[in-house]
Amino acid sequence: MPRKIDIPVSKNFNTAKNYIKFILIITTLIIIGRLFYLQVVNYNLYDEMAKNNCLRLIGIRPARGEILTSDNYIIASNEPSFTLYFTRSIKTDPKEIYLLSNILKEPKEKIDKKIDSISYFSTQVLANNISHDQVFEILSHKDILKNVDVEIEPKRVYLGNPYIYAPVVGYIQEANEEDIKNGALPGSYVGQMGVEKLFNKQLEGTWGYKEVERNVSGTTVKILGQQNPKKGENIRLTINYKAQQIAYDALGNYKGAVVILRNNGDVLALVSKPSFNPNDFVNGISEQEWEQLQKGDKISLFNRAVQGAYPPGSTIKPFLIFAALQKGIITPDTYLYCPYEIKIGTYTFKDWKPGGFGKINLYTALAGSSDVFMYQIGMKLGIKTIDEYLQKFGFGKSVGLFGYESKGIIASPQYKYKMFHTPWYLGDTITSAIGQAYTLVTPLQLAVAFSVIANDGIAYKPRLSYIEPKTILYDIKNGKKDFEIIKNALELTVSSPIGTAHNAFIPNLTICGKTGTAQVITSKQLDSLLVQNNWDLNKIRKYLPQAWFASFAPKHHPQVIMVVFLEHGYDSHYAAAVSKKIYESLLKEHIIEPNK
Repeated sequence: MPRKIDIPVSKNFNTAKNYIKFILIITTLIIIGRLFYLQVVNYNLYDEMAKNNCLRLIGIRPARGEILTSDNYIIASNEPSFTLYFTRSIKTDPKEIYLLSNILKEPKEKIDKKIDSISYFSTQVLANNISHDQVFEILSHKDILKNVDVEIEPKRVYLGNPYIYAPVVGYIQEANEEDIKNGALPGSYVGQMGVEKLFNKQLEGTWGYKEVERNVSGTTVKILGQQNPKKGENIRLTINYKAQQIAYDALGNYKGAVVILRNNGDVLALVSKPSFNPNDFVNGISEQEWEQLQKGDKISLFNRAVQGAYPPGSTIKPFLIFAALQKGIITPDTYLYCPYEIKIGTYTFKDWKPGGFGKINLYTALAGSSDVFMYQIGMKLGIKTIDEYLQKFGFGKSVGLFGYESKGIIASPQYKYKMFHTPWYLGDTITSAIGQAYTLVTPLQLAVAFSVIANDGIAYKPRLSYIEPKTILYDIKNGKKDFEIIKNALELTVSSPIGTAHNAFIPNLTICGKTGTAQVITSKQLDSLLVQNNWDLNKIRKYLPQAWFASFAPKHHPQVIMVVFLEHGYDSHYAAAVSKKIYESLLKEHIIEPNK
């Protein structure tokens, strides 16, 4: 039988065995604890993560409300487009980002930044308005692009010739960081200007969603639930499309603006040239296109009708004549001697008419636009009273149509000192009386001011949509008699052969109006430039005077108030001629009716 041999076990061996047993026990406890942590303590978290590996909640973009004109033209609508959505997982495959960068033709860093802005397991828009070719590329690489979905969604489209109405309608753009901070969803579109911005909340609608189940390859296998989006409200504008097109066409090659208001404040037309194509912003504009917009030669975002503030020239005169009547400084029977020039100290102030006007009353002064008559009125009124009455007509205040209009400037000693640190002189008052010097107005402000005259003291706040209430903006009481005197004088400006706007005369429509020519440089400087350039106006366009014609018609029960502004238009006769074209076309289209 085999012999049993006893082998002595060292103390160190027993110690090692006990250590190994201890390690095994500790490891087992850790594993049990980890399983307890995963399956009990953090069950909800990891259950959610497991679900998110196969479930996706995808937003459904609402269609923006349509924008219609008062004569039922749809000018902003929607059409189908492709939107790329991305669902962010715990770790995004670098291959997926690289492929998306190539397909979308965007830098990898830009894709990374967009994905980083998405919360884990959330789905957001990564790219709007992708092309058919890009959709094909995405579907062809679905094995890599597992976190990507392509949806057919509504895309904003501006119909017809959008240059005609772009300054009114504005444009939309994908939400930027500031928009998102203000509550906009990433990838959504937000109105940036015009009606699109003014009524963005009404137009944008409510997002919907759908919950889908996907397999491991990223393919959707089942729609588990869906909440349909709600389309935005349609907005009907007070703008008349035909009137808008008439005004746009009448401007021709001029840079400038046309504002046409109904006597109740409804904006019938608001045109600014040059304009832009709002469709360009839907797909995103290039840096080169943005630079062209900023340059503003052929296309421009600058709305001259509400943002441009210019010297009003002689269009300011009716308001000062009204002030003089109210203060008892003159009556219709007051005659003032008006030579070609007057001297104040060492300065000479000239009239535009060689030889002067002689002895005239306010009717001839307004119809013929006498400067010397107004110099005398300005000195009698004083700058304080001039400012007081200009404020009554709304100058120096925002009209509040869009919220980004210029307030303009009312000339005053305070303004001059603030800007130039020089005192106010009598000569400043004299030049302010003919709309030169420091006073600046917008075409819309001037239209509202003329509506006060047309309505015997009342101006309604301009509105662009019928959802806005009619509200009185200005109300000058106890002036009806004096407003009638002003109307009679403004009628002569057009109907009388001595009127500066006689070229706007239309036999069956009584137009009351006032021309204005505001110098950019002195007459002497301009004459020199004209001679040097052989009277080629285009070569010295930026030095030419601003040209205005403000009017309303008919005289009794006015249907429209109109302001035509030609930037560097040289002479107000040209502005009056443009106005005549517009009036004739409005009559032809029965947008306004002739005298009754």
